[in-house]
Amino acid sequence: MTKKLKHLLPACSILQHCSMDDGTLNEMVQCINQLQSEFKTPIEVNKKLCSVHNELTHTSYKNFYQISLTDTSADNEEVTFEELDKINEQLSAGSMVDSYRRKQKLSTEENNPMNETTFTIKTETYKRYESLFNKVLGQFRGTPTRIRLVKLEAGASITPHIDYDPSYSVRVIIPIMAEPECVNLFWVKNIVEAVHFTPGNAYFLNTGYKHAVINYSDKDRYTFMISLKDTKDIDHLLHDNLQIS
Repeated sequence: MTKKLKHLLPACSILQHCSMDDGTLNEMVQCINQLQSEFKTPIEVNKKLCSVHNELTHTSYKNFYQISLTDTSADNEEVTFEELDKINEQLSAGSMVDSYRRKQKLSTEENNPMNETTFTIKTETYKRYESLFNKVLGQFRGTPTRIRLVKLEAGASITPHIDYDPSYSVRVIIPIMAEPECVNLFWVKNIVEAVHFTPGNAYFLNTGYKHAVINYSDKDRYTFMISLKDTKDIDHLLHDNLQIS
């Protein structure tokens, strides 16, 4: 079993070796403006992946939109909310431990769309802006898999949830358009940490902790969201923690 890394890492941290300069940030803004009509709800583009976060899908994903830049190589046919409820009922049967183990198993199967590491196929949208996306992704040391442009509407929020331990996949976001009133929350050892993410910076998110986002501003927030299938980009954070302890 892979060793859990959650408690060896901060809730979030700026990655100094990755960023968007003003020119690249401006290109990203133009890209988003050109792609406005392509933003869709997660259930429209993620299908079965949403079933591992059934409650989140119902409560938050109607104000949360994305454009997939990579797609899964696994079978990912269309499903409805009703079908998702049935899948989630099966996954949630028994104790919380049984449910967690069942979802974890599905998220590591090689040919399952619930496995984020299967998102390796560049979409047509990615190919249209390939030079721009490659310029940003080329800064990472690890291997990007699931890549998205994400929109959170003004006044909307993402309810508290846990995604996965960083040992499974490393989550990084780079804000493109984000007002100071948009706040990321992390629950770490019963303490709530509130952080505003500044456009252009690349932030590691420890999604093993419960976290949420609240956009108090009157403008939509846009981010470039990346999943990495190894820990090369955060090894220095692990090293620092081990040195301290």
